Amino acid sequence: MQELVAYKRMPIWTKETVPTEITHKHNTKVGTWGKIKVVTGEIKYEAISDENEITAIHHYRATDDIPMVEPQAWHRVTLLADDTSFFVEFFCQPEDYFAKKYGFTRTHSEVIAALETITEPCKVLDLGCGQGRNALYLAQKGFEVTAVDHHLPSLETLLTVMEAEDLELQVGQYDIHQAHLEQSYDWIISTVVLMFLERERIPAIIENMQKHTNSGGYNLIVAAMSTDDAPCPMPFSFTFAQNELKDYYKDWKLIKYNEDFGQLHRRDENGNFLRFRFATMLAQKP
Repeated sequence: MQELVAYKRMPIWTKETVPTEITHKHNTKVGTWGKIKVVTGEIKYEAISDENEITAIHHYRATDDIPMVEPQAWHRVTLLADDTSFFVEFFCQPEDYFAKKYGFTRTHSEVIAALETITEPCKVLDLGCGQGRNALYLAQKGFEVTAVDHHLPSLETLLTVMEAEDLELQVGQYDIHQAHLEQSYDWIISTVVLMFLERERIPAIIENMQKHTNSGGYNLIVAAMSTDDAPCPMPFSFTFAQNELKDYYKDWKLIKYNEDFGQLHRRDENGNFLRFRFATMLAQKP
């Protein structure tokens, strides 16, 4: 497992201030590890099964290095002395950090996966960055990131988080429809963006992305499709047809390409997540 990062520390609790949910059966969230630190006194930690059976009991004092509580592990804590005090710190994987701490959508899974190919920090453009869920993650990992979007409130949020986290990014307002990038990059990212743009501008936008990608560099695109077997249920202004994105990159090396089913965080009238095909591509320029 990669190194975990701390994203939240709770206040020091005593017998008078500890929340009742801590002293009763509860669990950590998906993707969250808990670290208990005793300040004074002694606690009893009980691990509990899904069937409410106590599977382990441990007593901890201030001098003990208490093991992490795994995600979704049921447990409870009892304060054993009147002077007992402790706090809890929460940890997550780096790709979950900005989602856990700031409530962002999680870093896109294809950005995380691309780092298996793009293993060294390089010059990156996040085209349509939103609040920065991908840009901030890559900046945290040492990439030289430029993040652009047309939506000013999103950029303002990104700048606030960037300053709070002491990260360096180039952030600016940009209308993707203009297809007028001025710098070149080693990696250009466009995840879940193109389907909100004007159909007639897509060829120029992709051509501009390709032109401003350095030789040996990469384009990562994830965008909605509408196909005969899976018509897109959303009124997007643009969707790719079968093999359309692949055709744009016929002269590039396709590191990854698929047109698999995916889903949005929106539901239909029956409460089911909307499901349709997405074009997903990581391509390398000759």
